[in-house]
Amino acid sequence: MLSRPEHLDPRHPEDALGASLGKLLYRGLMEGDPVTFLPRPALAAGASWVDATRYRVTLRSDARFRDGTPVTADDVVATYESVLDASQHSRLRTTYGRLLRAVRAVDPRTIDFELYRPDGSLETLLQLGILPQRDARALERRPEEIARERLVGSGPMRLARYAPDALSLDADGAGAAFRALDVVTLHDPNTLALRLLHGQGDVAELKPELYPLFEGRADFEVASARTSGMTYLGLHCEHGALADVAVRRALAMAIDRASLQRAMLGARAVASTGVLPPSHWAYTSEVARYPFDPAAARRALVAARGEGAPPLRLTLRVSSQRFAITVAQGLTAMLHDVGVEVDVRPSELATLLSDLRAGRFDITLLTVPDLSDPFGLGFWFGSASIPTPENPTAGGNRWRFRDAALDAALDQGLRALGPDARRPHYQRAQQVLAEQLPVIPLWHADVVFALRRPYRGLRPRGDGQLDFLLRLTR
Repeated sequence: MLSRPEHLDPRHPEDALGASLGKLLYRGLMEGDPVTFLPRPALAAGASWVDATRYRVTLRSDARFRDGTPVTADDVVATYESVLDASQHSRLRTTYGRLLRAVRAVDPRTIDFELYRPDGSLETLLQLGILPQRDARALERRPEEIARERLVGSGPMRLARYAPDALSLDADGAGAAFRALDVVTLHDPNTLALRLLHGQGDVAELKPELYPLFEGRADFEVASARTSGMTYLGLHCEHGALADVAVRRALAMAIDRASLQRAMLGARAVASTGVLPPSHWAYTSEVARYPFDPAAARRALVAARGEGAPPLRLTLRVSSQRFAITVAQGLTAMLHDVGVEVDVRPSELATLLSDLRAGRFDITLLTVPDLSDPFGLGFWFGSASIPTPENPTAGGNRWRFRDAALDAALDQGLRALGPDARRPHYQRAQQVLAEQLPVIPLWHADVVFALRRPYRGLRPRGDGQLDFLLRLTR
């Protein structure tokens, strides 16, 4: 029971749900491990670097589309070439175009990816869903076309129905405990809860305010999974007092993250020690930490701003969601205790993000939904990713944070090949971010689902993928 996506073609990702459902229709050469977030083979039988700028993938001998035809190297080439084709207007073109010089079929089951320069993020980017070449050569396949024309994908399900208020995926032949997955459009958490409790739905992702309604009920199973996302307090590093890292560190010591997490999420989150969660393949625990210490925070603020300085006044920008506003109120009380006055200003998400890009904020509460591959740290924190009036979509570095050591670590991590070679550089990046604090990490919240009986075996994934539904029993 989720909102209906407008895009399911994997070449045109527009929203998280559409991307997740699209992966039920179209599998990639690789997929993410749901615990460590490392790429692992999916349609690929094997993959390795031939040299620093050439990566070879061999398809599984049993790789098939839903109609039984083999997935071939020509299908893979056509899919990637369509993303690189400017006439297709894929949002992925910039991402893939920065590293792919060419994609070539070596034989019917072997593909070479030729790069402009060494780039370790390629293995993650090979999770793009593969289309049959006849479909890949067409423009975006809209959901209504996929349903009407019965287009076949390389995933375990097929889109059977797409209507204004509903979407249905055919599970026949996928080994699932159900014949179809009906996705119902709902926008309000309370309506979702009522539908579930009255038997008008079987499974749903829960927002934190709904946890108490379903936990402990005999007629529901509730389960969660760790994610690679991070909830954080973002700081405008060019804003007066916040330009001083000592002030940023003082704010970190003023926040009782453990109490706030327990109150808002219970056990369904893990405390942040940095920007990556402990299960992540590139995680390091050897970073600067700022334990809750209001007295030390007060002293640090006085040392940074001088005796007799007026109270620090900040505006906290948040979304208009109830959960975000409640967290913001908790943060406001904690910061007030150390002499920082905070005005909470909620906004609709589109307005909030527009203002953040333009630098119209002091501090903000947000969540990075996915850091499964740490090359994404460059988008959020790299100097080249600071939005400007001339280029407001340059990247996600709304904090206006610049650090040469961080940029160097991120660039080296991108150029390194394989997780063992990449890990030290991204661990150094985590250390710089913990030392300089453009954002104060709060927690890594779980993804939480509720499942109505008689279905059983709920084991959600932390990377947003929905194939765990195929393993339900009844």
